[in-house]
Amino acid sequence: MSANESFQIVNEQGWRRGFANLLRHENAIWWRSRRWWLNILIWLVLINGMLLAMLSTSGEETSALQRTPEQVAVEARTVFVVMAGMFGTIGVVIAIQGSIIDEKKSGTAAWIMSKPVSRPAFILAKLVANVLAFFVIMLLVQGLIAYLQLSLYSGSPPALMPFVSGMALLGLHMLFYLTLTLMLGTLFSDRGPVIGIPIGILFAAMFLMSYLGDLALLTPWMIIPSGSFQGIAIEVMLGQPLYSVVPLVATAVWSIVFVAVALWRFQREEF
Repeated sequence: MSANESFQIVNEQGWRRGFANLLRHENAIWWRSRRWWLNILIWLVLINGMLLAMLSTSGEETSALQRTPEQVAVEARTVFVVMAGMFGTIGVVIAIQGSIIDEKKSGTAAWIMSKPVSRPAFILAKLVANVLAFFVIMLLVQGLIAYLQLSLYSGSPPALMPFVSGMALLGLHMLFYLTLTLMLGTLFSDRGPVIGIPIGILFAAMFLMSYLGDLALLTPWMIIPSGSFQGIAIEVMLGQPLYSVVPLVATAVWSIVFVAVALWRFQREEF
């Protein structure tokens, strides 16, 4: 189908068969439509808009509560991590919840599988394209604007490496939910559980953290604030000692497991 703008003949073998073609198509869904700038605008308002509102109204509150500008800047970074961690994750789940299910229902997935395309390539192309999109939209753009806001408020930029490291941990947190949602899309045929399970897990931290004890270390819940826990991403962003690396390793392992299950399940999908 060399005349097709989305799918062109490529010479790939094994699991990579059709991967470049599919990745080009998935990237086009994000970057050759309004989707990318609409998402940037939405999350700019929700995440950085909240940060802007806090910094803009902090003058009178700082005097009344006897807080220093440095304390406000610390609180602002905490607010940013909370907003990005919660709203950003919800945005990831909403954006890709129908990525696989819709193509299975419409017959598009079956049509693609009738071409010289491997099933792992189908899943991995969606994974790579969505990770890239959310890296740019949620981490790069939102992080850059937040960094500029904090720099303008304080009169000098925050320490760069702690801020970047904190953003990287936010990315790891979002990756957990992105891969979980992708996996659920291969396991279910309806959107309900695909969107409900990840969001349920996200908010369950508020109620279950205090009951899990050390088992909470095996979840992504400790990366962003949950209950009375400050959150590892905030600790890193503020240059504080790292509470534990176990949640970070566990979150990365969970993400790999989710991708592996998605690949296994899609191999057994009947078309």
